[in-house]
Amino acid sequence: MNDIISLLQNTLKLSPELYFIKDYPVKIVHEKGRVNEKQILEYLNSLNFFDPNGLSAHSYDDKTITLLQKDASNYIKSVSYAISKKKIYENYIFAEKFPHDRWKKIVDDDALEAVIEISHFTNEIEPKKIETELRNIMRSRKEVPLLKKVGFIWIAYCDKTQDVSNIMQHYFLENVKSVSTEEQTIFIGYNGELQNINMRYFVYPPK
Repeated sequence: MNDIISLLQNTLKLSPELYFIKDYPVKIVHEKGRVNEKQILEYLNSLNFFDPNGLSAHSYDDKTITLLQKDASNYIKSVSYAISKKKIYENYIFAEKFPHDRWKKIVDDDALEAVIEISHFTNEIEPKKIETELRNIMRSRKEVPLLKKVGFIWIAYCDKTQDVSNIMQHYFLENVKSVSTEEQTIFIGYNGELQNINMRYFVYPPK
């Protein structure tokens, strides 16, 4: 974690008063009926995760979120890191938009400044697949209204000869940094608001 913090502070000149929250949760399963595995359902029931109507709660403490990430990872979605004005989260608040949504989504976090997603690419991965991964990440995060209005940072660790400069510049324009070592190049793209990233056009259009 320290290397991520150091990298971003050195390249983006972030305020030392901001904190990095690893595995910040952004979605939790909304309905009991969405859980397909008997063993996981029994585990969630042991945590009193669902109410008598079979719905998840609107607030969970950090301990329960950590257990969910560890033992029921298909039923929670998290970002790699969040950047926040708050150092410690004792609980997280979620809400559904419609009665039978698959997910409740994170809400009511005025301290949230940005989210960070991290990807790793070897030389064998085609650039088109790299773009697809980035687009899938951004599309998924844009589904959460709170995340659309905060900053978005993508860090791509690439083998030395894997160059994603054209992809970075296409989506992040001039907001791109890179750091090279003997073995890899680390690309960093960022935007002050995720919703401002234009996804209408592709670098490598689908056929």
